[in-house]
Amino acid sequence: MSGTEDLGPGDISPDSNDRIREFLARHGGPAARKASTGTTVVGLSGWSEVYAADGYTLRCDWSRMGSLQEMKFTENPPPQSR
Repeated sequence: MSGTEDLGPGDISPDSNDRIREFLARHGGPAARKASTGTTVVGLSGWSEVYAADGYTLRCDWSRMGSLQEMKFTENPPPQSR
């Protein structure tokens, strides 16, 4: 099951660290693979991903425009084996 949650500018805080800790606790801890980040527009938008031991990924897309800041978290299940 995947879920998406849009967070407003007031939600950018150390709470995102709590969200990552909670995600990893639910999914068996961190994966051997290190978290990754990407930048789509330097200083204006980008993304980061945290990988869990059971294959789940927590992706955070962020953007900043003037004083407006947003973070969007998406939890994705592991890819299905064929």
